[in-house]
Amino acid sequence: MKSKKFITALTTAVSVLSLSAMGISAYADDINIPYTASSKALTTSDDTNEVRLNLCNTWGGSNIEDIATKTSVSEKIVVNFTVEGLGTTSTKTNSDGTTEDLCAYLIGSVGMNSAWNPNENGNASVKLNGDGDYTATWNLNDDSETIDSLILQSNIKIDEDKTLATSGIKIKVNYISTVGEGSTASTTATATDTSTTTETTSATTTTADNATTTTTTVNVTENSAPASSIPATPAPIANAPAPTGDSGIGTALTAMALAGVSVIAMKKKNK
Repeated sequence: MKSKKFITALTTAVSVLSLSAMGISAYADDINIPYTASSKALTTSDDTNEVRLNLCNTWGGSNIEDIATKTSVSEKIVVNFTVEGLGTTSTKTNSDGTTEDLCAYLIGSVGMNSAWNPNENGNASVKLNGDGDYTATWNLNDDSETIDSLILQSNIKIDEDKTLATSGIKIKVNYISTVGEGSTASTTATATDTSTTTETTSATTTTADNATTTTTTVNVTENSAPASSIPATPAPIANAPAPTGDSGIGTALTAMALAGVSVIAMKKKNK
């Protein structure tokens, strides 16, 4: 048996993309610091008569410990508060006729951290645009196991003919927080992309007497099947054609069988 013509056009494109990404991130949550408001915490500074709220101040006979001195803080201290009594006022006029923006900021002594003026050692001031809610943040240089003194200071000045009570100015704390211990979170994402390709392989073998012609047609179709659905061992191929003696055809059929494709063999006898 002599092979005169062997044409093979087989293109199988099966693209299975599986992305499995495990992301592990460590982050720290903000946690609230226990706070209990006392009636005498809102006061004014002795030297400037400007409004302040003692959060933890046991110095000078103040005896305010609305935050416990034995409080651990890390990275920052955040105080969210509400101001009332300003109306829409956002500036003040000094005795020399100059004006400045109303603001508030945290001062005190927290472990190795110390700040007594605005925008000093991480205690950024926040502008007060009249009544409303605001947040003051003190970014700490060092963590601390204690709070020696913590005050929410403002530059709101009480008129000389008024007291704090008659001025109508009020500052109320909504929450106080710091950074807690770290935690972990993980996410997994998987994406699959498959392509579909159908091709035909044709092989023709003719005997010496031109009596018998065998045509083998192979249809290869992949329809978005994930890699996990392809069996490890291919199933037997039904009605597979007998070897023709051509090593090229035998090799092609063996490769297709191992790939798990279906072969439909049709034999026709010429008259």
